[in-house]
Amino acid sequence: MRVLGVDPGLTATGYGVVQAKGDELHCLASGTVRPRVTDPLPERLAAIHARLREVMDAFHPQVVAVEEVYLARNAPSAMLTAQALGVVKMLACGCQLRAYAPREIKKWVCGSGSAPKTQVMGMMGHLLRIDQLPTDHAADALAVALCAVMDGRP
Repeated sequence: MRVLGVDPGLTATGYGVVQAKGDELHCLASGTVRPRVTDPLPERLAAIHARLREVMDAFHPQVVAVEEVYLARNAPSAMLTAQALGVVKMLACGCQLRAYAPREIKKWVCGSGSAPKTQVMGMMGHLLRIDQLPTDHAADALAVALCAVMDGRP
């Protein structure tokens, strides 16, 4: 199974592609899309769309997994992030789409829903045997992809 995991955001959208064959896990790609914050919203969303489309075309995932937007802290910010999430969900057309809450992701990959970002980054390095740890947004995206792998859904 090949999974594209995405941690959506308007200032930074992390992505990670994980290949699972049996018990073997491989990180095929990861990175962060950083649209210019001075660009208007449509251009920022277009930049996210363009880069993720390139990743989709290069790796052809069967599953797209996303981190759902967390609303409790800042509703206006969450509404903007939800627009980036909409771009990702649109790109998932033709793939299975799975969504996970932030605490659920941390629980699956670290054993605790309140794990700090540094622990998520370290676990991604360990589980995927990555020498250079991914940045926080890319690590979050890889963690989302691993949730889809561990989820067990066909």
